Amino acid sequence: MSLSTPQISAQLERVLASDPTAQAVAIRATTKQVWPAAVSQYGRQFQLRWCESSLAIREALCELEQLNTTASGMVLITPLATHEVAQDIAARLARARVFQPEGWDIVRLMFQAKETDARLGRFAWMPQALIDGASQGDYQPVANGFLDLETAWREVLLRFAGIEMARPDAVTLLRWSMTPDADPRLRPLPAPIRSDILSWLAETAGLAGAMVLGCVEAARTGDALPLGLVSGVIFAPEGEGQTALGQAAIRLERFVNDKHVGVTEGRAWAAAAGQVVRSSGVEVCRAMLERADTLLRDLRIPEFAHLSDLLPSALDQRLIDFALALTAQAAEPSEANLQQVELRADRALKHVLLNEQPLRMERVEMARRLARWLLSPMVSGASLHESVEWQADQGAYLDWARFRLLGGDELTELSDAYAACRQAAIARRNAFAMPFAQALVQWNGQPPADNGRIVPLEQVLDKVLAPVAAVQPTLLLVMDGLSNSIFRELFARAASHGWTELVPTSQRKPLVGVAAVPTITEVSRTSLLCGRLTAGTQSQEKPGFASHPALTALSRAELAPKLFHKGDLVDAGNLAPEVRAAIANQRQQVVGVVYNAVDDHLSGPDQLNQRWALEDLRLLLPLLREAREARRVLVITADHGHLLEDGTTRVTGGESDRWRLGRTAASTQELAISGGRVVTSDGSNAVVCLWGECSRYAGRKNGYHGGLSPQEVTVPLSVFVPLGASLAGWSAAPPNQPEWWELAPMLQSEQAATAAPRARPVRKKPVQTEPQPGLFSPVDLPQAKAQTVELAQDDWIAGLLSSPIYASQRQLAARVALPDDKMRLLLEALVERGGKLSRAALANRLSLAEVRLGGLLSAVRRMLNVDQAAVLTVDEAAGSVELNIALLQQQFQLTRQGGAR
Repeated sequence: MSLSTPQISAQLERVLASDPTAQAVAIRATTKQVWPAAVSQYGRQFQLRWCESSLAIREALCELEQLNTTASGMVLITPLATHEVAQDIAARLARARVFQPEGWDIVRLMFQAKETDARLGRFAWMPQALIDGASQGDYQPVANGFLDLETAWREVLLRFAGIEMARPDAVTLLRWSMTPDADPRLRPLPAPIRSDILSWLAETAGLAGAMVLGCVEAARTGDALPLGLVSGVIFAPEGEGQTALGQAAIRLERFVNDKHVGVTEGRAWAAAAGQVVRSSGVEVCRAMLERADTLLRDLRIPEFAHLSDLLPSALDQRLIDFALALTAQAAEPSEANLQQVELRADRALKHVLLNEQPLRMERVEMARRLARWLLSPMVSGASLHESVEWQADQGAYLDWARFRLLGGDELTELSDAYAACRQAAIARRNAFAMPFAQALVQWNGQPPADNGRIVPLEQVLDKVLAPVAAVQPTLLLVMDGLSNSIFRELFARAASHGWTELVPTSQRKPLVGVAAVPTITEVSRTSLLCGRLTAGTQSQEKPGFASHPALTALSRAELAPKLFHKGDLVDAGNLAPEVRAAIANQRQQVVGVVYNAVDDHLSGPDQLNQRWALEDLRLLLPLLREAREARRVLVITADHGHLLEDGTTRVTGGESDRWRLGRTAASTQELAISGGRVVTSDGSNAVVCLWGECSRYAGRKNGYHGGLSPQEVTVPLSVFVPLGASLAGWSAAPPNQPEWWELAPMLQSEQAATAAPRARPVRKKPVQTEPQPGLFSPVDLPQAKAQTVELAQDDWIAGLLSSPIYASQRQLAARVALPDDKMRLLLEALVERGGKLSRAALANRLSLAEVRLGGLLSAVRRMLNVDQAAVLTVDEAAGSVELNIALLQQQFQLTRQGGAR
C-alpha cells in the first residue's frame, strides 16, 4: 500500500500520544516513495528512513543509538510486516511492532473522533482521500467525538473540488463552475472518487444542479453558467411555441452530456443562473454574459436574445425595439404608439445591464416622458400669464427631459430615435414660442399691476424679498443664467440638504420671475438687484442693492443689505470668511449672493453630458449650510434663463447671441420690441430678438440667451426654509412635477383595463360631509369633493371602508386614522395607476407636500397591513408606493357583495 506523509504524521502522533518517549517507530509501506527527510511531532524531530530489509532496520537503529538524545527520533519505513522482523529488532521498536496504517483509524485520529458514521463505509477511497487532504491543513475536531457523513463530505469537497459546503445547491455549483480551477481540480481525480463526488452532488443539487453536472461530465464546466443563461432564452414563457427555440433545446443536450433538458429543468437552470448573476454583480459575471451570447449564436437563435433580462445582446435588442416605438410616436403621436413606447421602455428598464448604466437608463426614462408629453394638452401661448405658468410648471420638466437626450446613445437606432423625439418637441415648442413672444410684446407695453404668480424681476426686491426679510433674516441667491429646468433638477432633492420649498398660501404654486428685455445679464441682473429697470454692471449692482429703500428700511444702519459677487465668494479655494460671517450674523437682515456656474457653462464645451446636482457646484453647499444654520429664509432666482444648443442655425443680423439693437424685424425669426421693460445702454430701449429655438446670431456655443423664448424669459423664483421652519402666509410646496413626468396616461387597451380593479363611483348631487377627527387635519389633504356616492357594482373601496375588519383596524390606529374620504382619495390614486406610484406622483395627486407624505403613509400602513401583511409597501430606495390590491381584498375578506372582484 502507498504511504503518504499525512499518514506518517498521523500514525506517529497516535504512537506518541500513548508513549511520549518512543524513539523508533516502524511503519509499513509496500514501495519506496518520496518523503521528506524528517517530520515533527510533539516538539520532537523524527528522521525518515526507508529500510528495505532487516539489516537496513538494524543499521538505522544503530544510527539512532549513536545520536543518544531524547529530542529526536526515527521513523523506519519498511515493506516488512511485524512477523518478518527478528525479535531482537522488534524489541527495540515502539510497541515492538511494525505499524500497519489503517485508514479510518488514522482519519478518526485526525478529527479527534471516537466513532465514524456507518454510511461512510461505502466510500472505500475516502479514508485515503481525507488523509491526503490533511496536507492542506489540520481538520477541526468534531463535536461529540462523532465523524458524521456531512462533515466528511464537506472536507472532501472543499479540499479536492473547492466547493465549500457538504450539500451544495445549484446556485453554489454555478458559482463554483466560474472559478478557474474548478475543472482542473476535479478532472484529475481517480475515477471512483470523481464518480462518487458527482453522484453525491447530484443527490443534493436538484434539477438545475443536474444540468450543471451534465456540463461537468461533458467537459464544459466553464459553460455551466452561460448555458443556464441561454436556457432562460430557450425556455422563456414568452417564447413558447417557437419552432426555433424547440430545436435549440434539442441542440442544447449535447452540452450536458446528452441529458434531456425539458422545460422544468431549463427554467430551474435559468433561475439559478440569474440568481448568480444578480447576487455576484454584472462586472464579476461579464465574461460569462458575453460567452452566453456566443453560445446563443452557436445554437442559432441570436434573434431571441431579447427574451433574457441579462444578456448583453438582449439589451441591444430591447433598446432597438424601444427606439422603433419612440420613432413612431415622434412621427405620429397616438395612444397606440405610446402604449408601445411604455411597454418597450418597461422591458428595457427591466434589463439588469441597464441598471448598471444609470445615464442610459435615465435617457430611456426621459425619452418615455417626452413621448407622453407629445400627447399632453398644451397652452396656445396667446395668454402670457398662462404661458409663463406653463413654462414654470411643465416646460421646465420638458426641457429637463429633452436636453438629457443630447448626445444620443451607443446604438445608432436609439440615437436617431432620440433626435426624432427632440425634433418633435422643438416643433411643438416653436408653435408655442411665436404666440408667446407676441403676447410678451403686447404685455410689455403695459404690464398689469397684479400679475398673480408672475413677478417682473425688477419687482422681486419689493414684492418678495422685502416682505420675507421683514420677519426673518434672508439670503437672496441669484444664480446667473439659471433656467427653470436646471433649477428643478438642482433642487429636486432639496429636503436631503435640509430645506423645504414654500409657496404662497394664496397661490399654492411657486412664483415665477420674468426677465427684462433683452434677456442678458447687463439688463436683467442689474434691474433685479437694483429693484428698478436699468442696465449696468457689478459696480451699479452693489450700491443699488445696499441702498434699496425697502431693504434698508428693514436693516440696521450699520448693517446695510450686503451683496457678494463671484469674485467675493472664494478665498484659497474655499467659501470666503467674509461671506460666512455675513450669513451667520443674525443682525445682518439681508444678504445677497450672485452665483455664476450656470451662466459660465453656456460658454463652455458642448461635448460633455452635463448633469446638474448641488453636490457638483463648488461653494454652493457650504453657502446653503451657512444659511440653514443661521435659520435664514432662502430666496432663489435668476437674471435670465437660456436655450441649450440643439441644432441651431446661424442667421445674419446681430453680434450678440439672440438680440440686436433696432426697431424693425428683418426676418420671420425676429420680433421687434421696445419701451416698457426693454432697456438698452444707448437709451433707445428698442431691440430686435429671436423668438424661436432654432436660430442664433453669434457663433456656436453650449447655450444662448438674449431672445424672447419662454426658456430665456421665465426664471425660477422660489422660497425655501430650513426643515421644520415656517413662514406666515406661505405653505409647504406640493410636488411640482406634471403628471406625465411620473405617470403614463391611462390607455384604452386590454392591458390597461385589466391591470387592476378600478373604483368608479357614480356621483350624484353634491352635499356637505363632516370631516372625521384624527391626527391629519383637513389641511393635510385636499377635501374630497362633497358628495353622496351611489356605489357602482365594482366599488370595492366602499366595501373596504364599510367592512368590520377595517373598522377594527381603524380603531387600532386611533388618532392617526385617516378619515374615509381621504383614504378613498389615496386608494383611488393608487388603483388608477395599477397600484403603484412614485412618492412624488402620489403626493402630487394628493396635493400634499412630499415631506409630509411619510407620516400619512405610516398611518395608512397601520390601517391596511392587517397582521403585518404587506398590503401597502413603501420602497424608500426606489421612492415608490405600492398597493397589493389582491392581498388587500383577501385580508379584509371583501366579497363580490361587498364590491370586490
